Amino acid sequence: MSIFEQVQSVITEVLEVEPEEVTLETYILRDLPTESIDLMEYGVGLTKECGVSVHDETVFLRSFRMHLAEAEDKGFEPTAHLLSVYPHLSSDRVNEMLHTINEGPVLQVRDIVAYVEHAKHA
Repeated sequence: MSIFEQVQSVITEVLEVEPEEVTLETYILRDLPTESIDLMEYGVGLTKECGVSVHDETVFLRSFRMHLAEAEDKGFEPTAHLLSVYPHLSSDRVNEMLHTINEGPVLQVRDIVAYVEHAKHA
């Protein structure tokens, strides 16, 4: 089973949605009926299903906007600063997030997959 399939399985089990509703491009908080308690359950499920230690703050980008504000306040280049906090993300993905941040929460399934992949190789 691929990492995406493992992540998809965790999300569909927690939310009781069909697998077709959970793609790499699906926004966790915009497209799915995810509540904060569900994020905790995702973390537990990812630990069991994928065998990685899950740091909720990082995997679910909980402080993304705070880190962005911190970069602006301290005069850091935003993309570089965010990459230092979220090393599992690519610079292209961070830039995409920065361009869509005003549309709502930026976390997608592919970001969780990237976290798991990164954690497995760390």
